[in-house]
Amino acid sequence: MKIFANVISILFHPLLMITYGMVMTLLYTYLSIYPLNMKLVMIGGAFVCTGLVPGLFILLLKLSGSVSDLEVTDRSERVLPFLVMIFSVLVFIFFIRRMQVPFWFVGILIGVVLSLLLSLVVNFYWKISIHGVGIGGLIGAVMGIARIHMVNASWLFMLLILIAGSLATARIILNKHTPMQMYAGICLGFICTFVTSIVSYIYLLI
Repeated sequence: MKIFANVISILFHPLLMITYGMVMTLLYTYLSIYPLNMKLVMIGGAFVCTGLVPGLFILLLKLSGSVSDLEVTDRSERVLPFLVMIFSVLVFIFFIRRMQVPFWFVGILIGVVLSLLLSLVVNFYWKISIHGVGIGGLIGAVMGIARIHMVNASWLFMLLILIAGSLATARIILNKHTPMQMYAGICLGFICTFVTSIVSYIYLLI
């Protein structure tokens, strides 16, 4: 059971959520008309900026002894990794804006930054699940995009909710989080990306 829990935790690591979101956006919205080479650049940019670079930085922190493990389990060690993740998403926003993506997608990324900032604040007082924030943010982004484009993505919602439940169960089995920490993370991530995606779209209409 713990092997399965570890696999789920790795597959749906928070550093991979923006890359997954980028892939789904390029597959299921009108951005699918972009040429393949442009799609690969955008997906590669998402992975490098928000996955590979912060992941390598956390690895360096582990090798230097600044954090006790790669998952940064100790709440007191999370401040610097949080700041690196926030900076990485900001760099990706700058990168993606130069590719003339719609503002509603940038709005979702702003929601990700907001969720990380709020998680950082919460982290000073209580441990919140970043895995939860990641999957919750992905669900919120998908729901926001579906709302903006009036797309019936119920099958995708069901799949993501199933993944969220499996991820929450995995983190609890591994004794990394309590149920409340998982619920709080999922709700925070969802609210931030869903609200900012809708607000950014309304802003464009005004």
